[in-house]
Amino acid sequence: MLLKEKKRDLRKKIRLLKNSVAEQERCALSSIVQQKVLQLEEISNAGTILLYHALPDEVDTSTLLHSLSNRLSGSKRVLLPVVDGENLVLKEFVPNLMQDGYMNILEPEGEPVSPGEVDLAIIPGVAFDSRCNRMGRGKGFYDRLLPNMACKKIGIGFHFQIIDEIPCEPFDSPLDMVITDKQVYHSPLRFV
Repeated sequence: MLLKEKKRDLRKKIRLLKNSVAEQERCALSSIVQQKVLQLEEISNAGTILLYHALPDEVDTSTLLHSLSNRLSGSKRVLLPVVDGENLVLKEFVPNLMQDGYMNILEPEGEPVSPGEVDLAIIPGVAFDSRCNRMGRGKGFYDRLLPNMACKKIGIGFHFQIIDEIPCEPFDSPLDMVITDKQVYHSPLRFV
């Protein structure tokens, strides 16, 4: 079986797993993941954090967005990705300056920020493995973005998104850590 076919089949399998979990349970699992992220030392040490606005089947990030960007509590600078053609452009999250974008995801307005300014990146994925390899939705947006960032990269997902092995291609960027509701994985190849 070709690598692309393996990835397509894996995406379908994970989609079915996600759909089999009730929304209420996904919310509860998302809450656990978000609390684990907020307790990270890396969060305390980062000034600028890349996050994402979640699709309905992804780990919800609303608590992270609002906790980290709350200006009254010594907030962080939170960036969100904006789809621009074939690439992701990073823009600062400002709650009242958001607009509908790609796949109806809320995206910030404003000027682009260099990926080099990111101190910590929190990344979604369709599936991960215990070696912190990541598989996205197949458009390659993060595959093109991640090599431009020298920061620590953390994937977040549900425990059922962890599989034995992600079929990797040369352009796939491994993460430094993956956090699920049940476990935290550290890459054997990256700094921890």
